[in-house]
Amino acid sequence: MVQMYRLIDIEHDDEIGIVTEDQVQFLIDNLEEAGVEDQDYYIDSEALSFLAENGCDQELHLMLADALEDRVHIDLRYEVG
Repeated sequence: MVQMYRLIDIEHDDEIGIVTEDQVQFLIDNLEEAGVEDQDYYIDSEALSFLAENGCDQELHLMLADALEDRVHIDLRYEVG
């Protein structure tokens, strides 16, 4: 069974979208976590560019870009969906 995850905008407690285990693993592998148990990430335009350069799939990249929209940054977390 494929595990799905919800990405949540921490500031507004809104769901950004549903992602696959592979997409969450990509975020884990490419973004900094404060600690082993940490499941939240800081996303800004620089982070989006970094993710794109490192092979972020288009669906995930668009989802994050849409969530960022005209904001300077977002903090997001993932949870089992």
